[in-house]
Amino acid sequence: MKLRQYPPVPERIPISSNDQKITAVVSTRDYLLRLTSPKETPRIPLEVRREARTLLRHYPLPTEMKAIMKDFYSKEKQTSG
Repeated sequence: MKLRQYPPVPERIPISSNDQKITAVVSTRDYLLRLTSPKETPRIPLEVRREARTLLRHYPLPTEMKAIMKDFYSKEKQTSG
């Protein structure tokens, strides 16, 4: 079973702070980690576990997030202004 590919989310006015965005990414990582654990989520299909593992392969660690986001937003400011 292949998971569905969704179209990109349209551009919107940002209403979240950088810290909220970082928290959301870290929380998503924690959620994916829980999906890979049969003890925590026993009724999740194997294909979903595999997909979660695949997504986590290159997912940044929480300790890396601050530097990544800081670098991203500093580059974004340079290109927009």
